[in-house]
Amino acid sequence: MNAVQRLVALSTLLALACGSDFDPGARVTDFRLVAVAVDKPYAAPGEEVTATTLAVEPFGRPVQWAWTTCEDPPDSTVNACLGKIAADVRAGRPPSIVTGTEASFTWRVPADALSRLRPEARPAATAGIVTVACPGRIELEPFDQPGSDQIPFRCIEAGSGQILTYERWVVSVKRVFLRPRDRNEIPVIGEVTWNGAPWPETEVRETRACDNDVNMLSECVGGEENVVAARPLPGAVQKGVDEYGVAFEEQVVVQTYATEGTFEFEARTADTAPLGTKWVARAAAKGKDVTMWFVIRDSRGGVSWTSRRVRVRA
Repeated sequence: MNAVQRLVALSTLLALACGSDFDPGARVTDFRLVAVAVDKPYAAPGEEVTATTLAVEPFGRPVQWAWTTCEDPPDSTVNACLGKIAADVRAGRPPSIVTGTEASFTWRVPADALSRLRPEARPAATAGIVTVACPGRIELEPFDQPGSDQIPFRCIEAGSGQILTYERWVVSVKRVFLRPRDRNEIPVIGEVTWNGAPWPETEVRETRACDNDVNMLSECVGGEENVVAARPLPGAVQKGVDEYGVAFEEQVVVQTYATEGTFEFEARTADTAPLGTKWVARAAAKGKDVTMWFVIRDSRGGVSWTSRRVRVRA
């Protein structure tokens, strides 16, 4: 099962499990790094790669960022990337860490990123861009601890001064494939619709909320049920043969997020995304504006997004 299949499976499980005890994953009510995109999911030695972020901070806290990279990690997980950095530190190759308020980062692929590898290892060559995001202040811990499960950062919340638990801040890794010639065209959402009608980014739609706070559509009382959809541009799903002679066909999903409300589906595949997903506003949203995001991802590292706004009548 690849990364895109896991996203769809996880979304399905969350939808089935949504009772009244917890917020679904698509409802963004606390600080969240929703997505990280790179302008070159496939990059050649010597090229610059820029990472941009979709982050949500609903409480107005200042966000601090930290960025670094890992080269040739054993896999794309956070622990594997940090473990590779720790090994490099022990070998006398400490990482460069950039901190600040910028929610983007540019990194140049080393000129010898491929030539230093054995020829048989080059088709699997990757690097990881590590993104740390904290609604407050980031503190660095030693990177050279043994093992691969050490998270060498702490997040001190702005205002309270408390050390936040990991689920309230973010350490993530964005994988970049290293290839001499191959490239990945980033998928793009071409059209968003609201109840079947075009929904331009400048238009704010209106709806009536449920009279209750629900995590399942069937439990909504008195509210309007709306269908939102995001249609990928033609060509979003690429297929072909890469420069090493390996055939590929991408899988693409569109995920939906919102600051309030409940979705029927939190992710749709490229072929079902135009069918849309039902969404209702909960009672907690009455009199508020809701921001909704549509994030499109492919299985070769391409990511982009768009957003819309909904006004919930009081």
